[in-house]
Amino acid sequence: MLQVDGLKKSFHRNEVLKGISMTVNPGEVVGIIGSSGSGKSTLLRCLNLLEIPDAGYFSFCNLAFDMTKVKKHEILEIRRSTAMVFQQFNLFKYKTALENVMEGPLVVQKKSKVDAKEQAEHYLAKVGLSDRINHYPSQLSGGQQQRVAIARAMALKPTIILFDEPTSALDPEMVGEVLRVIQDMAKEGNTLIIVSHELTFINEIATHVVFIDDGVILEEGSPRDIFFKPIHERTKQFISRVALNDYVI
Repeated sequence: MLQVDGLKKSFHRNEVLKGISMTVNPGEVVGIIGSSGSGKSTLLRCLNLLEIPDAGYFSFCNLAFDMTKVKKHEILEIRRSTAMVFQQFNLFKYKTALENVMEGPLVVQKKSKVDAKEQAEHYLAKVGLSDRINHYPSQLSGGQQQRVAIARAMALKPTIILFDEPTSALDPEMVGEVLRVIQDMAKEGNTLIIVSHELTFINEIATHVVFIDDGVILEEGSPRDIFFKPIHERTKQFISRVALNDYVI
């Protein structure tokens, strides 16, 4: 489904990604872990071309191209086929939950208002917010805002959904409600790529774990391999220092 070879990205003289190669298969849940500043979020932004890489080859569904020579129509096609859930919820503050979720189908997919509304109501129900559809972001808790953001991503019916630290901006007591929604998405067979510091969650939900350190993939494998039988010394060091935390879902 998705294959990236030799992806590199620098900001000024700071080389953030130093040659990332990875494959994501349909229905996989890929957990990306690593220290802050290791390049995890930049990788996600490159995958849906919010950042244009300095080098690398990209193959996604029926598209294949040199990422440095990507054309406008290819960028649009990637963005129609992917959706991203950010650390900050990025909701339109003067639009209701329903209007926020309708926006993508209306603007990006040119759906009719009736179809977009029906779709938005369906996905808001899936994330447990049927009773909040007419609430504005300021009237919602952080966890509810993030669930609206997830519903917005799901409403586009993307091939892959990217999550960039989806619980990092939440109070600890709200983390579980968001993780429950993501867990349900995984059970339904959605293809997900998740950057997260919630290692217990990644251990339980991921089918494949990628450990990034200083801009390179240092080690990857099953959750059992990475969390309990890591090979590389740096991976062992990271896992030992970042405890698997308890959460309630």
